Amino acid sequence: MKLALVLALIGGAAQAEELVPKVNAAQVDSCFATALREGMDASCIGAASGICMEQPGGFTTQGMSQCTSAETEVWDGHLNRAYKARMAEITPDQKTALREAQRAWIAFRDADCGLQYQMFIDGTMRSNIYTGCMLEMTARRALALRDLGGM
Repeated sequence: MKLALVLALIGGAAQAEELVPKVNAAQVDSCFATALREGMDASCIGAASGICMEQPGGFTTQGMSQCTSAETEVWDGHLNRAYKARMAEITPDQKTALREAQRAWIAFRDADCGLQYQMFIDGTMRSNIYTGCMLEMTARRALALRDLGGM
């Protein structure tokens, strides 16, 4: 009896795992490489999470938040790598200024997205509003750091 229960739980967990939509990180990588360069706009931001939402489980409120959060994680990796690259290339005074600017930007992003969440506190889409804000702001900051100083 216990074995049957354990197997049922494992099977249910496997099915639940199959319903978790996935983001194509390579699509985000391509956007990071091309957005705002050579006449390209930044409309590719959010495209990977949009495709993710078309997968099974992706068009629920929770699925949409998962997709958007997953894309944000990929952009956050690009942001962190761009920040480190800029820090390695600039003077000590510029490093101090960039560090202060980045800390201020993080506080602003968190506060601004938190405000958007609060503005929709009674709605079912508040989490999606918040994760969408985090995605857009994180992606745009990653691109700004990539291009900082014309580098």
